[in-house]
Amino acid sequence: MNMNLTLAVKDLEITEHFYRDVIGFPAGVFSRRREDKGFLLLSLENICIVFQHCSAFERQHPALYQNLSRTAWGTGVQLELGGVDLDQVERSVSRVGWPIIYELEDQEHQRRELWVQDPDGYLLVLNQDI
Repeated sequence: MNMNLTLAVKDLEITEHFYRDVIGFPAGVFSRRREDKGFLLLSLENICIVFQHCSAFERQHPALYQNLSRTAWGTGVQLELGGVDLDQVERSVSRVGWPIIYELEDQEHQRRELWVQDPDGYLLVLNQDI
């Protein structure tokens, strides 16, 4: 089974920079970047995240975009990503001065977590087994 998740974003270049250079996704997972179509694809095994520029989102889905624009973007959305090198992410986040929302070392479940928000407010819970 495959899953596609579409997230509205304000700037595709900033989004790509954040996920590639700050979080550390390799450039190869960005399968297509279509500025003319207003989207960026991030492909991870059997899930694809479609980052769609807000103007393209508004053109294609005006009623949905109207609802989206009523609240802060990212509200209620949590993307949990496992198998991440948290030490590397922490260094990258610190280097660019990106705020860390929460750090956790969960001894009961034998994992570390690092919580950050992306440039559009989507919550990323990055985790690594201890």
